[in-house]
Amino acid sequence: MKLLRIIFAVFIIFGLFGFGDKKDSVVVKQEIPTDFYFTIHDGGNDGYNSQYKSFYRKYLNEEKTIKVDLTKAEIEKIYSFIVKIKFFQMPIAFEPKGKENIKGTIPSFNMSVVVFANGKKKYVSYDNGATNDANDKRAKPFLDLCDMIREILYKKKEIIELSESDYRYE
Repeated sequence: MKLLRIIFAVFIIFGLFGFGDKKDSVVVKQEIPTDFYFTIHDGGNDGYNSQYKSFYRKYLNEEKTIKVDLTKAEIEKIYSFIVKIKFFQMPIAFEPKGKENIKGTIPSFNMSVVVFANGKKKYVSYDNGATNDANDKRAKPFLDLCDMIREILYKKKEIIELSESDYRYE
């Protein structure tokens, strides 16, 4: 009888502590669609197309295109962030509402990202030449995406070795 109590106590202890709810620790990995790819253009001299693995840079007399592969981990990171920020629900263009407190940068640039996934295409842009603090706050997830992609790209050996553009905006 004493042995039965010990076994029963052990099952209760395992039941209370050993089989806790693990939902918070489980990370559901987003499955990357087979048709996923993206393009990014900084509004200035550089752009990238992940479908063709091509990075291009404008120069005064030409445009150079080089092949730049992203790793599976880099693509997964970008796709996961796109899902996290609900890219497909973003406006086509981040523009300030109203005309108050408009600030701009000269020269200004229209950054854009196009994402293709699950048979859908979404274009989103941001113009730093006509914005305000409220617009910048709304556009922060988009700008974070652009920064993340640029950070990944500009660490690539092929891009580091590419000469800087001689194309200037004034």
